Amino acid sequence: MLLIIATALLPALLLGWWIYRKDSMRPEPPQMLFKAFFYGMGSAFLSLVITTIMGVMGIMVYDLGSYVGAVSTALFAAAVPEEIAKLTMLWIFLRKNPYYDEYFDGIVYAACVGLGFAGAENILYLLQSEDWVGTGIVRGLTAVPAHFAIACAMGYFYSKRHFGDRSNLTAACILGVPIIIHWVYDALAFSEMLAAPALSVVLNILFVLLIWRVYKSTMRRIGDLQQQDQARMTPPPVPGSHRSPMPPPLPGSRNDNNNNTPLA
Repeated sequence: MLLIIATALLPALLLGWWIYRKDSMRPEPPQMLFKAFFYGMGSAFLSLVITTIMGVMGIMVYDLGSYVGAVSTALFAAAVPEEIAKLTMLWIFLRKNPYYDEYFDGIVYAACVGLGFAGAENILYLLQSEDWVGTGIVRGLTAVPAHFAIACAMGYFYSKRHFGDRSNLTAACILGVPIIIHWVYDALAFSEMLAAPALSVVLNILFVLLIWRVYKSTMRRIGDLQQQDQARMTPPPVPGSHRSPMPPPLPGSRNDNNNNTPLA
């Protein structure tokens, strides 16, 4: 049992360590990252509650016997409830977090929440699998990195919104972009199980291309927010002076006396 749990959590913990190392300018306290991880594990159970509520409301469909059913299941049984649950726990965690004072912090904390979800989901899958080793390897190379990348997208738009971009488009992207990526990912995975050999090859190629595209997009978003934080921390020198003034704090930072609620 302990070995199965360790196998399930290992990919999530490794990716968590990786994003922590990327936050080299002003690293977040490790205890806060572990706390975000456990919030993410809680979001896995919250998603089950949301799924149950959707089922009672009649908008929940489980049907993996057809392509239409697979696409519908990917949206309503996976993408929508899971991403709503993760965003809810991320908002609860960040709304009064004094350490959330840089753009890149949004990606770091969102990634930890997403990885916590992936870890809890992995435990459930491996405990139910007859070949838990094989399941752990496959999910460690696909599902866990997917949750990580989707969470990075959520954290990117969350920070954009939190630190000044109050547009409706950015607000919609916080949840909308993760849902779309998650939906396409699961729709391809579910459809591949139904496909004939030739179509299965095509779907697998599309699946790999999607993973690669999401990976590249994730790296770009990480670089974008790191550059914004770097620009803020290293303002241009004042003419005639050998010392640069301290940069102003970001709105909502722990050094800002006019701190407001992060996400309206």
